[in-house]
Amino acid sequence: MLRVILASLLALAAPAAAQLEGEEAAQPRPAAAPRVPAREAAVANNTDRVLRELYVHPADSEDRGPDRLGNGVLPPRATLRVPLERRARGGCAYQAVAVFEDGEEERRRFDACRSPRALFADTGPVREVEVQNDTDTALRELYLAPPGARERGRDRLGSETVAAGESSRVRLRGAAPAACVFDVRAVFADDAEEARERVDLCRTPRLAFGDPAAPVREVPLVNRGRAAIREVYARPAGAASGGWGADRLGSAVLAPRGDFRLRVRSRACVFDLRAVTTNDREEVRDGVDLCAVQGVVFGERPDEAPRRVVLLNNHARTVRQAFLAPTKTGEWGEDTLGTAVLAPGARYEATFEGGCHADLRVVFDTEAAEERRGIDICADTVVALRPGWTVVERLGPPPAREEGPAAPPAKPEPAATAAPKASTGAVRLRNAAASPLVALHADPIGAPRGPDRLGRAALGAGESMDFAPPDDLPPGPAHCLADLTAVFDDGRELRLPARDICAGGEVVLE
Repeated sequence: MLRVILASLLALAAPAAAQLEGEEAAQPRPAAAPRVPAREAAVANNTDRVLRELYVHPADSEDRGPDRLGNGVLPPRATLRVPLERRARGGCAYQAVAVFEDGEEERRRFDACRSPRALFADTGPVREVEVQNDTDTALRELYLAPPGARERGRDRLGSETVAAGESSRVRLRGAAPAACVFDVRAVFADDAEEARERVDLCRTPRLAFGDPAAPVREVPLVNRGRAAIREVYARPAGAASGGWGADRLGSAVLAPRGDFRLRVRSRACVFDLRAVTTNDREEVRDGVDLCAVQGVVFGERPDEAPRRVVLLNNHARTVRQAFLAPTKTGEWGEDTLGTAVLAPGARYEATFEGGCHADLRVVFDTEAAEERRGIDICADTVVALRPGWTVVERLGPPPAREEGPAAPPAKPEPAATAAPKASTGAVRLRNAAASPLVALHADPIGAPRGPDRLGRAALGAGESMDFAPPDDLPPGPAHCLADLTAVFDDGRELRLPARDICAGGEVVLE
């Protein structure tokens, strides 16, 4: 009986189930959600190199867009999240382009909808090759290309260079033997090139350029000129057809009064040197023996040795600036006084490097200025700044008698017993000897020999100069009395004891 009841119930439920299935089949199924790319992607640098540039763009676009790193870099083992460009018609395929520090470029495609991530990783074994530069010029570029290839490939140094005497390391990737044998080409800073064919870097992982056994010659270069030196060149003597090569200063500048150590690796000793100043003047030293000289001076010619010039301020105003420049140079250059000022009655010893003829400009504390052109400082080594000094015939201090009321005529007395004159006076020294005067000593009476008052200057045969008492002589009346010792180029000495160097007049040295 129970079985009959159950069968009846199933028979009644079957039509209802069939009707329900029909209704569900008649209803449309919902459409699948469209795939939407992520708003940003992660770019991972899992190499041991610095990633210098990064571009991320739709895979079907030829435009890379901007460098996503800007002025930065992506270091090894670092990850960067990059915003993705929103596309009007959707699309999930993107491409990341990485440019590494050695110039190598790699690409990675990724699905921004499923996995918005681009991974850059080294593949294959990595080997290091040592690059040794034993030349005296920086190694600027290094190319490793498959044997016989027409293109030399990318520069393996990237933005780096290998300085003279230094070494660096280059990383190579890939399995042997394909990544072992290369045609090598090195380019140096002077544009000279060295090529080698079929070099096996797996067997010998070292590239050496130059002669490591060649000695290194080092000499100081000194700039005695008024302008900075911006370029220095050195080449073996007589190699005129080979050009001057690379600038030995590089990005440096040799300032006036500065020095620079020139380094040359060569078995030769004799070189031609060339300097170019910031005002485009050139100076060449031919046949310099770097094995023998202690240094090389530019900006100083043998006939333009430094001259000592004494400025006396006999004005009532303070001189704030003084400029001494070679005649007809067109520029005044630096202030000779530097941070000092020249008060009324004061004196200042300046050094002039530019021959015998100079232009002088002084600026007072009132901003007023006075100038005189074409001063012969070989003859007038003392310039008295006083009213009318720009037009007077004699630039030295006026005779002592001009400083007060006229005195009655008196019988001349020997210079050794004459009464001392004002400390602002001077005497004119004339070299009547056949040899140049190379040193002059003016010391307190009876004192040991002191400093050379000429400094680096010299008084040629037949030349004259005004000489004022140095500041270090005792004050008072004894300030004008000194033991003079003149030393000539031939080694002879002339002693003039107890001379009055404020008396004016001329002292003949012979």
